[in-house]
Amino acid sequence: MRQRLLGEILIEAGAVNGDQLAQALQTQIDEGGRIGELLVRQRATEEHAVLRGVAVQVGVPYRDKLEIGELQTELATALPISFLKQHRLLPIRREGTTVVVAMADPLDLWALDDIRGLMNVDVMPVVVPPQRILEAINHVYGQRQEGSDLGDGDEEMAGNAEELVDILDVSDEAPIIRWVNSLLFNAVKERASDIHIEPGEKEVVVRYRVDGVLHDVRHAAKQFIPSIISRVKIMAGLNIAEKRLPQDGRIRRKIAGKDIDMRVATAPTVKGGERITIRLLDRDNILHDLADIGFGDDHLRTMNELIERPHGIVLVTGPTGSGKTTTLYACLAKINSPDLNILTIEDPVEYQLDGISQVAVNEKIELSFAAGLRSFLRHDPDVIMVGEIRDLPTAEIAIQASLTGHLVLSTIHTNDAAGGITRLVDLGVQPFLVASSLVALLAQRLVRRLCPDCREAYSPDAEDLRSMGISAEKFASGEAKFIHFKNQPKPPPPGKLYRAREGGCAACLGIGYRGRTAIYELLMIDEGVRKLAIKNADAGTIKRHATDKGMRTLRDDGAQKVLAGMTTVTEVLMNTTEDSA
Repeated sequence: MRQRLLGEILIEAGAVNGDQLAQALQTQIDEGGRIGELLVRQRATEEHAVLRGVAVQVGVPYRDKLEIGELQTELATALPISFLKQHRLLPIRREGTTVVVAMADPLDLWALDDIRGLMNVDVMPVVVPPQRILEAINHVYGQRQEGSDLGDGDEEMAGNAEELVDILDVSDEAPIIRWVNSLLFNAVKERASDIHIEPGEKEVVVRYRVDGVLHDVRHAAKQFIPSIISRVKIMAGLNIAEKRLPQDGRIRRKIAGKDIDMRVATAPTVKGGERITIRLLDRDNILHDLADIGFGDDHLRTMNELIERPHGIVLVTGPTGSGKTTTLYACLAKINSPDLNILTIEDPVEYQLDGISQVAVNEKIELSFAAGLRSFLRHDPDVIMVGEIRDLPTAEIAIQASLTGHLVLSTIHTNDAAGGITRLVDLGVQPFLVASSLVALLAQRLVRRLCPDCREAYSPDAEDLRSMGISAEKFASGEAKFIHFKNQPKPPPPGKLYRAREGGCAACLGIGYRGRTAIYELLMIDEGVRKLAIKNADAGTIKRHATDKGMRTLRDDGAQKVLAGMTTVTEVLMNTTEDSA
C-alpha cells in the first residue's frame, strides 16, 4: 500500500489548506528542503502539527511533552550528550528488551541504528517536539552534573556561537569554576532573566529573577566572595584588580543547548565586597514575531501598519524591564528586508540582527545617541532605531529625521502612552514639533502568564470584576467577550476566571506561573491629540481624549488577557496602578 504523503495528512487534519501546500511545494522545487519545515517557515502551520502528521505518516506515537518522572537517568545518560543533541533524541525508558526513544525526526534511521548498536537493544521511536527533547536532555544531564562536573570552556569564549562548547559537555575540577557554572546552568534551567550575587556580612547570597520576581536560591560562606567575584570577572573580561569602581562586561556561553549572552555589572558595596548582577539574554526569548509577544488582533493590525509607514516617530514607553527592547526587535524583524536600509544605535547592542547595521553607544569616545543619530542621516537610512530618547539633542535629531522622510523607532521612560508627549516637551522639544512628528505611542508592561498545566478555575467576586472594568452582568451572562490573542490557551468556563494554583507543579517550578506576556496601551496621534499637544495639555487630558476615542488602557488590555485565561487579576492590578485613578 502506498505511504500517504505528509501534505495529504496535514490537509486532512485541517492544519494547512491547498494553497499553502502548493506554495510550499513550489518552494521545495525552487530551493529544496523538507515540506514540513517549509510549511512551518512560511507560517502556514505550527511545528507540532507537522510532527503529528509525520507520526501518522510513519505509524509511530506522538507526544506533546515528556514527563520528568518517567525519565530514567542512567538509561538517558548512557549515550553522549553531543550525540543526543545532534540527533534530537533521548532514550526515556526500557520495556523488556526494547528501549523507547523520543525523537524529533523518526526518519533518522542512521541514528536509530546507532542506538541499537551502542545499547544492544531494540528501539521503539516516539515523536516529540525537539524543544521538549532538549529540555529533557538538559534536565537529566543537569541532575548528573549539578554541583560537580560543570566546566568553564574559557578557551571557547571568542568566535561564533556554533564554536561555543556547552558547559555541560566539558569538565574542570576547580571548585569555584564548578560552583559558578552550576549557578549559570541552573539560572537557564529555571528561566531566570537575572542573577544577583550579593555579598553580606557573613555570607554571599545569590538570587534569581524569574518572570520578574526575585527568589533566594543559594548561599556561600564569606571567605569565597573574592574567588567568586574574580571568577565572574575573568569570564566577563573585567579587571580583577579594580575593586573600587563599577565595571561592565559581557560573557558568552553555550548553556544547556542555548546560546546565551550575559551582561555583567559590578558595583562596590560598603560591606567590603562587590555585588554582581548578570543579565541573561537568550536569543530565543527576545527575537519574536510581533504576533507572539502579546498583541491582540486589533493592536497587531495597527502596529503592522505603523511600521510600514515611510516616516514619523513611533515611541515605546514603560519602565526598565517592561519589554520595550523586545518589542522594538520584533518590529525590526518584521520589516527587515534587502530593500530597506535599517540602522540602530543602542546601549548596549543586545543582539546582532542579520541585515541591520547596529552601533553601540560609547561615552568614552563621545559616541552618544545624538552623535550616532546625527551620523546616521548621512547614510541614507529608511528606518532608524534609537535605543532611548533621554535628552534634548537626541530628541531633536530624531524629530528632524522623522520630518525628513525616515521612520524612527525609539523608547522613552514614562508611566503611560500619553506621558510620552509631555516628556518630550519637558526635555525642551517645541510642542508643535512633537505634534507633527509623532505617529503613535505604545505603553507596555509585562505580566506573568498562568501555567497552563496547573491553573485552576474559580468564580470571581464583584470586586475583582469591578477592578478590571468588567460588567458583572455581562460576565455572568457570558457576553463579556475578549479579543483574540495568538497562542492563547483555552479560555475559562462561562462565569469563571483562572488563577495560579498554590504550590504550582513541576512544569512551573511550583510557582503557578510560567513565562510572561505584555499588556499594551496604543495611543494613535490623531487631529485631536495634535491640538492638545500644541496647547501643551497635560497627560491626563490627552489620555481622556484617547480613551473617549476608543483607546484601551493598560488595565483594559490586561482585563482582556484575564478573560482569555492568560493571566490573573492580581498580576494586572499590580502592574497597572496608575489606571485606577
